Amino acid sequence: MNRSSNTIGSIELILAMILSGTIGYFVISSGQAFWNVVLFRCVIGTLVLGGYAYYAGLLRREYFQRSVLLMIILGGITLVGNWIFLFASFNYIPFSIATVAYHMQPLFLVLTGALLTKEKLSGSLLFWLALALVGLFLIAELDFNEIKALFSDDMSREGASALFGLLLALGAALLYTVTTLVTKKVSQVPSTFVALVQVIVGVFMLLPFADFDNLPTQTSQWIDLLILGAVLTGFMYIIMYDSFQKLPTSLIALLSFIYPITALFVDHLAFATHISLTQILGVILILLAVSAVKFNWALSKKESKKQKRKP
Repeated sequence: MNRSSNTIGSIELILAMILSGTIGYFVISSGQAFWNVVLFRCVIGTLVLGGYAYYAGLLRREYFQRSVLLMIILGGITLVGNWIFLFASFNYIPFSIATVAYHMQPLFLVLTGALLTKEKLSGSLLFWLALALVGLFLIAELDFNEIKALFSDDMSREGASALFGLLLALGAALLYTVTTLVTKKVSQVPSTFVALVQVIVGVFMLLPFADFDNLPTQTSQWIDLLILGAVLTGFMYIIMYDSFQKLPTSLIALLSFIYPITALFVDHLAFATHISLTQILGVILILLAVSAVKFNWALSKKESKKQKRKP
C-alpha cells in the first residue's frame, strides 16, 4: 500500500465520519417522521448511487445472479430497519447519546461471530462488554432507583422514555451487525452496487408507511432531506467504501471514533444539549471497550499469547 493511497483513504474516511456525525441534526431539523426521513434518504440516495454506478460501469450482468441479489436484499432489509430504529431513538434521547449507544455495534459483531463459530468467549471480551454496558447506564443517566423500577411499575415516564430510546439505538446496532455479516457474504460484488440495491429495497419497504399528508412545508426542510439523501447517503457511501479499500482495518477502526465524537459536539452546538460529566465518563468507557475489542487487547498474558498464535 503506497503512502499516497493511504493519505487519500484517510482523508476520505475522516470526511465520511464527520458527515456521519451530523446525520442526527438533519433528521431532527427536517421535522419529518422517521418513516419519511428514511424514505427520502433512500429515494435520493438511489438517484445519486445509481448515477455513480452507471457512469463507473458497475451495473454488470454477473452481479444480478439470484443468490447474490437475495443476500443483498436481506442486507437491505436489515440496513433500512437499522436506520428506522436509530432515527426513532432520536425522539426519546439526544441523538449524540443514541449515536454512542449505536457505536456498540463492533461489540455485537464480535459476540455474534463468536456465537456463530461456537467459539468460547474470552474473559477479556466479557470484561470489555461489561464495561461498555456500564458506560451505557452512565450516558442514559439511569440511577439505581430507575434500574430497580425496570422490574416494577414504578418507573417514571422520563426514565421509561430514555430506556426505550436506548433500546431502539441498541436494536439499530444489532440490525447493522446483521447487515455487516450478510454483506460480507457478497464481498465479490462492488460495495457501491450493494449499497444501491439496498437503498432501492428501502424505497419499496417504506412506501406503505410514508406520511405524504405531512410533507415538509418549508424550503429549509426539503434542503435537510436533500442533504441527507445526496450527501449523507450517496456521496458518503461512495467515499467511505472507497476508503475501506485503501486503508488497513486498524486505521479504519481508529478513525471510526470520529463519528460519535462529532455527534456529541454537533448536538451540543446545535441544540445546546447539556452533556454531564457522568455521560462523558460513559462515552469514554464505551469507546475504550470498543477499542479494546477492535484491537484485541487482552487482560492476561495467557490470552495475549493465544491471540498471537491465531493466524
